[in-house]
Parts: sequence; structure tokens; C-alpha cells
Amino acid sequence: MIRQRLFRYAVYRNMFLNFVLLTAAMIALVTVVLYMMFSWSTAKEVGKISESMLKQNSAVSSVIRDQVYNVGNLLLSDKEIVNALLDKEADPLKQYGVFGTLSRVQSTYPFIHSIGIYNGSNVTYLNTKGITKEQEEVLLEEINSKNTSYFQLFPRTISSTTSANQSEDVLTFVLLPSYYSPLSSKGAIVINMSTDTIQDLIGGYSNEAVDSLYVIDDNGTIITHSDRSRFMEDISQESYVQSILASDTKSGYFTRFIDGRKSLVTYVKSKDMNWTFISVSQYQNLLFNMQALRTSALVLALACFVVSMFLSIWLTHHAYNPIRHLLEKMSSIPKMKENQRQINEFTILDTTYAEMTEKIRSMESEASVARAAHVLQLLKGGDETAYRRLAGEGRGPYFLAAVLLLDSQDGSPGGEDEELQSYSSAAVARAVQQMLEPEGASVATVEDGTVAIILPMKQSRPPLHVLGMLEEIQGEILRTLRVSVTVGIGTAAKTYAELLESFGCAQSCFHQRFFKGKGRLFYGDPIIASEAEHSEAQYPDKREKRIIEAIKLQQRDKLEKEIDHWIKEIRDYNYHEVMFFFNQFIGGLYKQLNVHTVKNQDSADLFLDFTRRITRFQTLQETADALKDLALRLCSLSEESGTVRHAEVVDFIQIYVRKHYARPDMSLEQVAGEVKLSRSYVGKLFKAHCELSFNDYLNAVRLEKARELLASTEESVQSISEQVGILNTTYFYTLFKKHYQISPAQFRSQHAIETKKAQ
Repeated sequence: MIRQRLFRYAVYRNMFLNFVLLTAAMIALVTVVLYMMFSWSTAKEVGKISESMLKQNSAVSSVIRDQVYNVGNLLLSDKEIVNALLDKEADPLKQYGVFGTLSRVQSTYPFIHSIGIYNGSNVTYLNTKGITKEQEEVLLEEINSKNTSYFQLFPRTISSTTSANQSEDVLTFVLLPSYYSPLSSKGAIVINMSTDTIQDLIGGYSNEAVDSLYVIDDNGTIITHSDRSRFMEDISQESYVQSILASDTKSGYFTRFIDGRKSLVTYVKSKDMNWTFISVSQYQNLLFNMQALRTSALVLALACFVVSMFLSIWLTHHAYNPIRHLLEKMSSIPKMKENQRQINEFTILDTTYAEMTEKIRSMESEASVARAAHVLQLLKGGDETAYRRLAGEGRGPYFLAAVLLLDSQDGSPGGEDEELQSYSSAAVARAVQQMLEPEGASVATVEDGTVAIILPMKQSRPPLHVLGMLEEIQGEILRTLRVSVTVGIGTAAKTYAELLESFGCAQSCFHQRFFKGKGRLFYGDPIIASEAEHSEAQYPDKREKRIIEAIKLQQRDKLEKEIDHWIKEIRDYNYHEVMFFFNQFIGGLYKQLNVHTVKNQDSADLFLDFTRRITRFQTLQETADALKDLALRLCSLSEESGTVRHAEVVDFIQIYVRKHYARPDMSLEQVAGEVKLSRSYVGKLFKAHCELSFNDYLNAVRLEKARELLASTEESVQSISEQVGILNTTYFYTLFKKHYQISPAQFRSQHAIETKKAQ
């Protein structure tokens, strides 16, 4: 049965394979982690053991140093040795006695290869192995050049005394007695120690896990090595050697790849000499039974995997039972078994579920349509029978009507795209239905962009949690559809007539949106609405005149301020009065700016476009912004078409004043009548172009003519004042002195003096 299910049923097969892969991955992960942890722990323990071993090895350096000092002190306490170091003449007899003394000392210390005495005064060298001065020439030169301390070490290779073709590796210790005694500075004691002796001393601490054990100096030169061929090899360029020499710690261990193999490096620095003891062990040799451990781990993992196979079969069988029972209940399975060798259970379940979902959706759609039709029947031309059927459901006794209006971004409810508008309305209706269905609410789309709700209530006030749901719907729609929703809530109703009144009251809440903004929740109050309808409206016609004048004079800053004041004066009226004021204002602009002519067709198009859109503005601020835009455009068109005409009017006024300045009745009203424009408009136009008022310009012309008469005639000041149109002589005196900073009489006298001087 299991084999049949594995090959025939896809879900069963996938479940089984997933269980197997999961258990195999877990077994592999646990095995690898445990092996790595054990390997790391082993390396740590081996490292500590190696470090302890090397610390014992480091004692060899102290022993060697002490022995060298002992030999040196013993030799310096011998009179023959001291005489040999001080003797300025090479006496063969004395040298023979010194040779015997050196031989006796060497025999006492078997680890010493040979001992030599060097006398720099008579340039003689004695050695117990018969090594001559010529053979030690390099060493003696180095002694003379490095005469810096009492104790010096020179690793080197010397020729064997028994065979000329052989050599021996030795550590040569040179003692300079002159540093601690009055002996000659050119004398030295040379003690040669075989590296085999040192290797024998430290090699006893090695074991099978250690691949190499050696000693280096501060320069990275090998002093002794388990591989004798590497004596005096410079390994200072090796990365692990550089790490050791640069380290401040006296001992330690670390892992490093050496010659392509992972190795454990342990080191200890001697405290008496500049030696560093190093052991290198390959990582794989740290455990002597590493291979056996790997084999055991692999066998254990395979055993666990076999157990997991049986466990996976058991788990798959029990986990598959619910799916098997579900499939057996479907009538289409036996036919599929006959026609198909392999069956995908998920495909069968998905197909069946899709068919069932489609049937349920169809039923829900029909029910939703029926409920929506019922709501529309109640709110638009229904009868009391439909209301009684709604009240008979027993969720009352009160009902509340609420309306949701989608706020658009461009001024049109629901947006200009009708398809998007319809989709948004349907989405809002579905969201409201889903959230308020537990409360018994009935929802319908009254028109694109408007959704109506009938909510049964146990009391006359709407529950607070329902209001919270409506606010939550507002936030969700704004987040998903990027459209704000304004909610209007009507009054509680117990009869069908009151329900219709509640629906109308909810719709009237959108007039509050016009003044207070979008995306809010408003409560309808028919009493307040009724009082607002009977308020006495007063149209701000003075503001309208100022706005028209600002448009004609292209005063844009003043234009926007005047429109703001106009909006502020009408915002306290109700919605219908405000819309009436807007229409009256547009009509006044249209008439005053003469846009009905063919010449100003662009202006007429602007007015036509604004009147088409005025009912689509959802807030007073949107309407005010559109009105400002219209006024600024009209200002631009007026500027383009009126600049030349204004200049002509101002030029005419200036010529007229210069020609008729003597008339005492000359005034702004008279000039405005000549150009057939209003007095205030002419005054503002003249000041805008000439940067001074009409009266100031008239007085300037009159005073200029009076100045010419004072200079060219002997007539009295009173006569001249009357000739230029100023009948009041005192006023003439005042104007003249204010304009020229001197009186008329002073000007005449000053001009006469200047004329005589010029003659």
C-alpha cells in the first residue's frame, strides 16, 4: 500500500520526501556540529599540553646558560688559564699545561664538544679538539667585531677533527673575561656545545602528535631542530614565525596552514636567553583515532537515517489521513483512479473548492444585489411596505441612515474616470457591508461615489463602536484606495417618513464638508439647518468692486487679499446662499470686464469653464482657489489687452492738464468724464503709471507755469496765482514754498540777482 501511494499520489510522495529530507538535514547538521565541537575541544586541550611541555623544555636554556657560566668561572679561577689569557709571549710549555687543564674540564662536562682559549695579545688559540687558529679565523674575527658583552652565542658548523669531509653543528658560547676582571680585552674563552646534545635534552618531551620540535633565536634562525638538516635555516619570513616574534605573550598556541596543511603551532619564549621553543603538529594527527571517530560518526548517522526513514513513513501515513478521507468523499476520485496512473490531490481539491466558491459567491452576489435593491427601494421612491418588512426583522426599533461620499482629488465626486469611480464605490460598499454586517446594516450604492447605509439600533443614539467602525473604514479606504471618505450621519427614525428624513439629513451633512473640509464625519441636525435656511443673506458688493478694480489695474497681491476677504464675509452663510453669491460674483465680473465681445473670447472661455466646474467643487477652499486662479488669469489677459489703452489714457490726461491747467474747476472728476471712466479708476490708473496722484501732477504743472511767469514778468504774485488756476493766494504761497523750498518773492529776487550776474 505504501509503495502504491508513493508512486501514485503526488501529495503523499511530497510529504514523505520532505520528512526524509528534513530528518536527513537535521542528522547531518547535528553530526557535523558535534564533530567540529569535539575537534575544537581536542585542539584546545592538545595546545595546552604542548604549551606545558614546551615550558619544561624552556628550562633547558637556563641549564645550558648556567653550565656555560660554571665552566667559565672554573676556568677563570685557574692560574694557568689566567696566565694564558694575559701572556704576551707564546710559551709552548705553558700552552701544554693549559691544554691539559682544558681537557680535564671538558672531561668533567660530557655535553661540551670542545673548549678553546684565545689570547689576542700574542694571537694564539688553543682548542681541546685540536682546532687551529686558521680554522677558527672567521669566529675570531667575529669575536673582535662583536666585543659587546660578556656572554655571546654563535650557532655555526665546524669541520670534524676526525674526518675532513664531515662537519658538526655546534653552538659556540664566547665568554669575554675583560667585562668582569682586569684581564686583557683581547682574550676570550670559547665553549662549543653540540646541537645533538641540546636536541637530546628537549627531544625527550616530544610525542607522536608533534611533527617537529625546534628552537629559534630572535632573528628567526633555527638553533636546533628535530630535522638536523635545517640547522641555522632562516625561517623569519614564515607568517607563523612573524606572529610569534611579534607577540608580547611569553607562551601560547594557534592554528595556521603550513605547507598547505592545517597545523597547531605552540610556542614558549625563554626568560634567560633569546630562544623561542616551537612545536608544530598537523591538525589531523592531534587525535590518534581520528579516522575511527569519523567512521563511528558516519555509521551512527546512517543508523539514525534508517530510523528516520521508518519514522517518516509513520508520520506521512498519519498526516495524510485527513486528505485521504476528504478525497474519498469526492465522487470524482474513482473515475480519476481508472483514467490516471498518477493523481495530484491538491489539483482535485483546488478544482472542487473553486467550484464550491463560485457557487457560494453567486449566491452571495444574488443576496447582496437583493439587499442593495431593498435599500434603494426604501430610500428612493419606496413604500411603507418595504419599511415594515425591514422593521419586522426585529433589530429595531430605531433605524439610522448614513451616507458615505468619496472625496476626489480633482474636485469631482469619485474622480473623472467613471470606471474607477464605479470600482471605488463598489469597494467601499463591500468594505462597509463586511464590517457592519454583524450589526444588521444594509448597504447600497445610491450613485457612483455615494454609498448609503441603513443601520438598526436599540436606542435613539448611534452606538459608539459603530462610529468607530465608520472612522476605521475611512482610514482603510484612504490607505488602500488613496481616496478620502466623508461620512454623513442622519437622525434616528421610527417610521418610514422619519427614515427618509434621516437620509436627507445625512446627505445635507455634505454641505458641512464644503465649509469644514473632506474626510470627516458629520452629524445632521435638521433644526440648525432650518435656521440657516432662513438667515438673511447680504452680498458683499463693495468687495466685488475692489476685486474688479484690482483686476483692471493688475494688482495681483491686492487681488488675492481681496478675494480672501470676500470668502471670509460669505463663509458664515449656508451652502445654497454661498453658491448663489459665487454665481452673482461671476456674473458681475463677466459684465464689468466686457468679456462678451469677440475681442475677449479667451476671457469668455475662462468664465465658461469656471461655471461648468463650480458645482463640482467639494469644499469652499477648492472653490476659493479656483476663483483666485480665474481672477489671476483675467488679470493677465487684462494686462495683455489693456496696457496700450492705459498708456493712451494717461497720455491724454497729461496733455489735457497741460492745456487746461489755468481752469480753476480742473479736477479728477472732469478728466474722468473726458475719458469716460470712473473717477476712482482714473485716479488709481494715473498713479500706477505716473507714480504720483492726479492732484499732485496738476499742482506740479501749475507751479511750473507760475515759476516761468515769476521769472519773466513783473506781475504780482496774486495775479500769477490766478493765471495758473489757483484763486487762493495763500494756498498758492504754501504750495510754492513746499515744492521749491522758497517763497515766490524770494524766488523772483534770487532769479533777478542771478540774471544781473550773468550779464
